[in-house]
Amino acid sequence: MINYTSFKFWNSIAFSLLLHGVLYAQNVGINTITPDTDAALEIYSLEKGFLPTRLQLITTDNASPLASHVEGMVTYNTNESNNYTVTSVHEGFYYNDGTKWNAMGPNTLALGDLKHSLETSDHNGWYLLNGRNKSSLPNVAQNNASAIGIGSVLPNCADAFLKTSDGLEVVKTMGGTNTITLTQANLPNVTYTTTTSTNGNHSHSYTDAYNAAKTLGLATNVLPLVPLISETVGTNDTLPGNLYATGNNGNHTHTVTVPSGGLGIPINATPKHMVTNVFIYLGE
Repeated sequence: MINYTSFKFWNSIAFSLLLHGVLYAQNVGINTITPDTDAALEIYSLEKGFLPTRLQLITTDNASPLASHVEGMVTYNTNESNNYTVTSVHEGFYYNDGTKWNAMGPNTLALGDLKHSLETSDHNGWYLLNGRNKSSLPNVAQNNASAIGIGSVLPNCADAFLKTSDGLEVVKTMGGTNTITLTQANLPNVTYTTTTSTNGNHSHSYTDAYNAAKTLGLATNVLPLVPLISETVGTNDTLPGNLYATGNNGNHTHTVTVPSGGLGIPINATPKHMVTNVFIYLGE
């Protein structure tokens, strides 16, 4: 006959020893007697999953419902923020890094992250930066876009490269061009001096005919007084012409105009490249 009191006593001792062995074991297995030697805890099952705690987080910078932030803490958040800001929370897994909650899985992406992609349309919270109105996006994406400072229109990254800010430029500002047009101000500050060749002092000549003076004697009836009256008259231009010279104008130059033949076409300054699309992450 078994003594119930003795059985109870020894059963308690055995349970205590078993519990002691589990508490001080190097690793613990649930549903397995051979847990992985590198695992502090291994849960084995072919039919069931692991269900973590489910909390309602408020914002990523608020530890609540924890008393304080605890590095390494993991939970599943069931709350969705009403107002979308950079500290908003969305339903899903979160881990705590000691100062804030961070979304896990696809939501580890931060609002405003950019990526190049061969995708051609919006996908998984990524929205093509093609200059469209923000109002055309889903409500969540609209609110998140506003939270990171995007105005009524998304930036248009078509045919554009990404440039980092120099500290003075406003982020999201579009600028620059892929073409260069040279103006006089773009030319080097060099003075070129030259002259055309000269032909020295020179004159130009022309020929003109003239009338020589001729004397014509006229008889009078007053011979004793004036035996003959002389008168100069013109003759036909039959005599050889004389050569006359113009005055010279000294050494001089002549202006020469030579057209460049150019058409004023801008220079294409786009370097060798591969074409992609640019997307911004605005959440789902």
